[in-house]
Amino acid sequence: MEIKEEEIKNEAERERRERDLDELFEILRLITPGKKLRTAIDDIVRAGMGALIVIGDSPEVLNTVNGGFKIDCEFTPQKLVEISKMDGATILSDDLKKIVHCNTLLVPNHKIETSETGTRHKAAERTAKQTSRPVIAVSERRKTVKLYYKNTKYTVRNTDEVLSKAIESLRMLEKHREILNEMLVNLNVLEFSNFESLKEVVSCIQRMEIVSKISDIIKKYLVELGTEGNLVKILFKEVIKGIKKEKELLLKDYSRNWEFTKTALDTFSIDEIIEPENIVRVLLYSNSSDPANSIGYRILSKISINQESKDAVLKYFKNLHSILNVIEKEPDAMIRVIGEKDTNKLIKEISNLKERALVGKNI
Repeated sequence: MEIKEEEIKNEAERERRERDLDELFEILRLITPGKKLRTAIDDIVRAGMGALIVIGDSPEVLNTVNGGFKIDCEFTPQKLVEISKMDGATILSDDLKKIVHCNTLLVPNHKIETSETGTRHKAAERTAKQTSRPVIAVSERRKTVKLYYKNTKYTVRNTDEVLSKAIESLRMLEKHREILNEMLVNLNVLEFSNFESLKEVVSCIQRMEIVSKISDIIKKYLVELGTEGNLVKILFKEVIKGIKKEKELLLKDYSRNWEFTKTALDTFSIDEIIEPENIVRVLLYSNSSDPANSIGYRILSKISINQESKDAVLKYFKNLHSILNVIEKEPDAMIRVIGEKDTNKLIKEISNLKERALVGKNI
């Protein structure tokens, strides 16, 4: 009982940290290249100065303020750089439009735990924990920038370093996308030939999840890069185009409860993803040798008949092989369901897709 309670407590703590980290990355957008605050910070670093900047003038923040000046002037990068020549912290308004206080001393509760050693960084971490407001500390000696928020902290990296890592990750993503495309081409052939198996489906889902994990990493790089990452963002969107929809349709085709499967997959770590049996389990099959037949959502999504007709076909004929069989041997049955016009269009486009699939082309 105690072990279970400890596991629940640890899981809750992990989820809290993940939420805080997600919030931190949203706040990081305020200091990405191209933003006024980042311009000021870069100038402070280049000038060899230190700084302590609090974003937000809430009552919780003002309760930690001791001395200094209340100036309530318009925020500009140049003003912030000049103010940073003085000792003490600078308090900015929540909307970053004003410099509210300068040359002030932050006096958070000294009992709050901190892993930092320097006076400036100790004050920054404790203030962030006590007030739940973002605090930025610029180290004069090390020329580093740290962002603190609640119980998390993040070292703001050099733009060139982040850009290099983003490009490297993008290349990796492109490679995995190429492999996924090859797998989907193979699955297309098997589906049209009535030879698909759970093993091939699981392999496709694994690759889609790996692509998703790499994508999440690149998205964080793009947050850090701000306007400097615009080219990478364009290439990234091109690489991942259509994958989210393709994954959803694949799960609809093969999962016995696709919404459950989708939610469960989102919780998997990379180590859990690479174990095929984990994928089999969340698809709600007993083992990888279980028979698996496509319902037809993915293939029909590539047909230009209206959604109402597609839904009627799926509802009436149940799976892709029945649909293909009816098209080939009993088209009149299809006409009774969706009419002659849509049936003719369906037959023609399915035939074209099948021909492309069987010669190994992407569809």
